[in-house]
Parts: sequence; C-alpha cells; structure tokens
Amino acid sequence: MAVAKNILGIDTSRPETAIGINREVITWESRRNQSEELLPQIAKLLRSVKITKEEIKGVVVNLGPGSFTGLRVGITVANGFGFGLRIPVLGVNEFDIIKKFYPKIDLIILDAKRNELFIQKNKNKPRLIATNNLNRQIKAGDRVYVDDVELIPKIHEQLKKAGTIFIPNLSRTDKMEAMLDNAKLPKTFKQVLPIYIREANITLRAKRPSLRVQRLSKSATGPAAKSKKK
Repeated sequence: MAVAKNILGIDTSRPETAIGINREVITWESRRNQSEELLPQIAKLLRSVKITKEEIKGVVVNLGPGSFTGLRVGITVANGFGFGLRIPVLGVNEFDIIKKFYPKIDLIILDAKRNELFIQKNKNKPRLIATNNLNRQIKAGDRVYVDDVELIPKIHEQLKKAGTIFIPNLSRTDKMEAMLDNAKLPKTFKQVLPIYIREANITLRAKRPSLRVQRLSKSATGPAAKSKKK
C-alpha cells in the first residue's frame, strides 16, 4: 500500500472518528463532541509522528454519507487546513473507499439508521431507501457488500437473490488507510463539500401569530372609551 508522505486523513462521518498520517492512525469514539476533539487529536497525531502542521502536504477527507454534524466538522477542518496552509484537499466518499477493497461489487449497503439504508448500485448515484425496499434493488446473482454485520438480522430475508454477500466489517482504521492509499490530490486548494443524501433533521420554530391592530372610528368607541380632562 503506497501512502504519500505527510498527507493528513480526516474521517468524521461516524461516531468512531479516525485521523491518520504517515501510516499512523488514531481512532476514538466521539459522541457529538467532534468539534471540540478533532483539532486537539490532530495536534496529538502530529506530535506522535514528529511533524508540524506546516509540514502537511495535503488533506484527504471523508465526504460521507454519514452524520450531518460530523461531516460538517471534519470537512470544515480539512478546508481550513487547505486554505490556511495553501495545500490541496481531496474529498472521497464512503462508497469509493469500500470499492478500493471490493472493486467488482454490484451493490453497497450502509446503515443509515431510522430503518433506512444508504445504497449505491454499480456506478449509479448513491441513494437513501427504506430498509424494507432493499429487495427491489437486488438482482439474481448480484455481489452485495453489507457494511455492518448488525444489519444482517434486519435485511437477511431480502438478500436471498444475491449471489455473493460480503460482510467484512471493515474498521475505521482499515478505511483510513484506504483513503490515504495512492491518494490523487489536486494540484491546488479547492474547497470540498459534504455528501448529504438525507436532509438535516431540523425542527423549525412555529411562527407567532401576527398581531393585527385595528383603529376604531369615533363612532365605534362609544362613551366608555372617552376620557375627560378635569
């Protein structure tokens, strides 16, 4: 596996966050604290490989799909390094990372939670589907990759038509190493953006009813509305 020197990898697409550089990978479980933890962990990683941030030659970042907030944090930091240090940033998606291990797969299935799945069929655009609609995506003999073994009890009945089912349970470390393997960075910095297949779950405040003020005519005020000066 060829890993370019001094290329920083960032993956905040899942609660298990991963960063790597020069074959050194750090992972940790982060529960909605990635915005506070990511930069200190990168600083720790750089110290462990004995380089400064000014020596970073480029950044590779996971674009998703994944956690809405997590992706935003990781990609913002990656773009910040790129802009501040004038180094290139490469964005890669989760499906392309998996295809580095299984290039001839027909269907990739990722757990999207909420009884939904992120899928990519062959070279088609990634989609979000309901879990119970998976069987419509599988043709007889398809080579199917399931990213999480815990998905199997939910979808095993719908996998009967598949020819070969791969359930390797790749770790975030495995995927980080694949991200950095032969990473083809652009020559100059260009901002990268996340892949949001599912819309953000945002609760909007209800609008307050507008207050209508109606001016009363003199005839409508009546005697009780009049004030007298003494």
